[in-house]
Amino acid sequence: MYSNIDPLAPLALEELSQVTQAIQGFSSQQKLWLSGYLAGVSALEDTPTIASNNASQQQLTILYGSQTGNCRLLAETYAQVSQTKGIKSQVISLADYKPRQIIKEKFLVLIISTHGEGEAPDDAQIFYEYLFSNKNPKLSSLKYSILALGDSSYENYCQTGMDFDEQLQKLGAQAVIDRVDCDLDFEDLAENWQQKTVSYFAKNLVDPNNKITPLSLIKSPSQTNYNRNNTYSAEILTIQKITTRDSTKNVYHIELDIDGSAITYQAGDSLGVVTNNSESIVEKFAQIHHFNTKKTVTYKHSEVSFKQALLTLEISLINKLFLKFYAQIIQSDALKLITDDHQLFLQYVSQRQLSDVFEEYPGEISEQQLVSNLLKITPRLYSIASSYQTNSEELHLTVALVESSINHPVNGLVSGLLCDQSSEGDRINVYVENNQNFSLPQDHKTPIIMIAAGTGIAPFRGFLQERENVQATGENWLFFGNPNFEHDFLYQLELQKYHENGTLGAIDLAFSRDQPQKIYVQDRIKQRAEKIWQWLEDGAHLYICGNKDYMAKAVEAELLSLIKTHGNKNTEQAQSYLATLKLNKRYQKDVY
Repeated sequence: MYSNIDPLAPLALEELSQVTQAIQGFSSQQKLWLSGYLAGVSALEDTPTIASNNASQQQLTILYGSQTGNCRLLAETYAQVSQTKGIKSQVISLADYKPRQIIKEKFLVLIISTHGEGEAPDDAQIFYEYLFSNKNPKLSSLKYSILALGDSSYENYCQTGMDFDEQLQKLGAQAVIDRVDCDLDFEDLAENWQQKTVSYFAKNLVDPNNKITPLSLIKSPSQTNYNRNNTYSAEILTIQKITTRDSTKNVYHIELDIDGSAITYQAGDSLGVVTNNSESIVEKFAQIHHFNTKKTVTYKHSEVSFKQALLTLEISLINKLFLKFYAQIIQSDALKLITDDHQLFLQYVSQRQLSDVFEEYPGEISEQQLVSNLLKITPRLYSIASSYQTNSEELHLTVALVESSINHPVNGLVSGLLCDQSSEGDRINVYVENNQNFSLPQDHKTPIIMIAAGTGIAPFRGFLQERENVQATGENWLFFGNPNFEHDFLYQLELQKYHENGTLGAIDLAFSRDQPQKIYVQDRIKQRAEKIWQWLEDGAHLYICGNKDYMAKAVEAELLSLIKTHGNKNTEQAQSYLATLKLNKRYQKDVY
């Protein structure tokens, strides 16, 4: 393999200096990927003997399914690491995977998230239904491993991963290690799972006589795209409040400069914002609850001060697993009742931060216990409110300033950073999270129905910009709801312009507090039910963006009702109709 290279002097001193300079500042993950890349290039340029040996080697298939990009990033990283170990592997999205192909698989890795209340993500639904259908295959020759991603604050945490694991075993497949369930801060568990499974597959798939296997040159996500581990520092161009001073909400329009960044995005994508707790917030938190910021704690296998650890830990969002832990150590039956009832939990945490929990349920918890049981801060995702096709130099957001503490008024971590703590000219760390499950139809003649409440208008602003820019002939219909017409009509002038020039053919508004009887978007849908049904039958795509717990559920219930009524279907048939729309990407949701 290295017969053409002098092992005593593979690089001249000047060349070595250039290499050292080029990789200065690379992370360990980037260096690892680069080593595998160079090994693959070397292998591909060498004799064909190894390639022919590799052709007979069994292959590892890495499947992923996710509403966001986390599973894709993990799958691509897994492939890079496995290939440096000589494993022949392929990465495939479940959206592109033919379900019956699993019959031919011998070695499989599945990285899967759970969407909503225990549902399979959109791109995994066809595969999910196949495995659980009457046509499901016998898989006694399959060895697999599952990494499940989820959010423990949901009632059915990592449910999709559990379902796949149980069903694969029922079909005869054998797990090489136990399934690993990951919360929002999944990195450490995922890395440990990756090391164990890669080691297993290397022992079972790599020919010991093959020193190096040619690397299929998968682009490193850390090299070709910005992501949660490799962010872009974007300048804030505009911070503009778009609700009035008398509104019950503080909503801001944010414009970021991405000129020269190589960032691209599609209408419907999200922007991830990465930040830490500010030192002032940590100091205030510690002072209120009598923690010693100088106390030494063990965090990430290192000895650091409590303050240093808390800068990167989640204190603005309340995690159910932590709440259960805290209820146990302070022996609070009242707090345990909240964690045992999912609806009570959602209601309790909706307007609280960790400070409120400690104040309402005081008890002894040490600095080390806190650090060991809090989650690491995770990126906050915001629907992009602009079209790259219209303005490639900027990226816009619609952000509600969250005031989520009832005892000690504190803003949300990122909404506070963007709307309150930052000024125009400041920079924030961001990356684009592609969302293939919330995108415009490729055929510009296709009509679309957009249903939004509050800041859920954001992606539809991008949709309308793009539809106007490409001169789409398909009709556009918007349902929008908020409390008051006078105070909360977000992007009113823009929407009126789109309506006047014909881009927005129809707009139905629901301002819930403008009359004695509250009116919501689902009420407008009920009023327009027959027309919506006609649009669906004519091929329209339907989109929902807004609150997952209230608005989205109420809207979907109304959609099922109109399908039953105007489609002359029973409940099961209506559910099947909506499921078919979803599978055909004609019914898409971006809910939070």
